Amino acid sequence: MRDNLAEMTIPLGTEALMDRTDDRRLEHIYDAYAGRLYRYALAITSFPEDAEDAVQEVFVRVARKRRRTARMDDPQAYLFSAVRNAAYSILRSRRRRDALTEAFCAELSTGEQGNRVGDAGQSRAVCEALAGLPVEQREALVLKVYDQMSFKEIAETVGASLGTVASRYRYGVDKLRKALEVTDDE
Repeated sequence: MRDNLAEMTIPLGTEALMDRTDDRRLEHIYDAYAGRLYRYALAITSFPEDAEDAVQEVFVRVARKRRRTARMDDPQAYLFSAVRNAAYSILRSRRRRDALTEAFCAELSTGEQGNRVGDAGQSRAVCEALAGLPVEQREALVLKVYDQMSFKEIAETVGASLGTVASRYRYGVDKLRKALEVTDDE
């Protein structure tokens, strides 16, 4: 039995040593730069969550390409440039998302749909509450309430089961009620 175990042991070769060395180098780079990179990303994005996302994205990329990073004498320029690019990408994504939300809010507060909501203040509150929902719940609510689709039509549109769509709608309505502080008494 002892002889079999010895035969099963994999010798520690250069590949494993390189991986350990690369791992330690990555840890060292993270320890040396993460705080500074976060601060830089925060200055660009103004939101802690977005800054964390930018830094995490860069370190995930670096971890995937450890060997290439290991050959860098001074990774500072690469890291700051990569974090800058990631932060600006997050800003562009946020602007697109905000523009879509604004367009939806404008549509909601005017025309046929706006008449269902009420005054502009209430319309804005509904819009903000909708924007806070997970996309699947928001989708079910908008298709059901504003486009007056049946659950069956929504299920066909989004490629989900009838029960899933009904649940998404119900959970979305519950979250909207909480966000708007609407009770059954009102």
